[in-house]
Amino acid sequence: MKIVVVKDVEREDIQFICKTTGTKPVAHIDQFTADMLGSAELGEEVNLNGCGKLLKIKGCTSPGRTVTIVHGSNKLMIEEAERSIHDALCVICCLVRKRALITGGGTPEIELALRLTEYSRTISGMESYCNHAFADTMEAIPSTLAENAGLIPISTVTEQGNQHAQGEKITSINV
Repeated sequence: MKIVVVKDVEREDIQFICKTTGTKPVAHIDQFTADMLGSAELGEEVNLNGCGKLLKIKGCTSPGRTVTIVHGSNKLMIEEAERSIHDALCVICCLVRKRALITGGGTPEIELALRLTEYSRTISGMESYCNHAFADTMEAIPSTLAENAGLIPISTVTEQGNQHAQGEKITSINV
């Protein structure tokens, strides 16, 4: 009857498979009715050269509702790709909900460091010292970004700070 049964599905994969095939999860055989079924041209388990198995579903009835991206030479690469895609989707989700965007690349940290430094000059004593120290600490974030990108941290952060001081508030580290 060309029916594929998938056992031992990870909990987070159930919703994805149901959405992909147009089916509904069945917890008990008494709930197994025709309206719970979905369809696809092909559903097969593919062996990944000893690294595990993959469920391959092709020819789905509702194309465009789900996408799977599998790319990488090993499990670590695939996990890193999954994390990156998850992060990107979270950013999109936040943009849709809040309709606000703040630039990255050390921009908020440099801007805050600049404003705190300016403020620390208007006050005195321990409060001034603490504000100035916190401003220096904020510069550690863009400095680390620059270093990880293979740039010279001191000159990169100094240049970014100069641009911010000249009113270019959205200037970030270009990696």
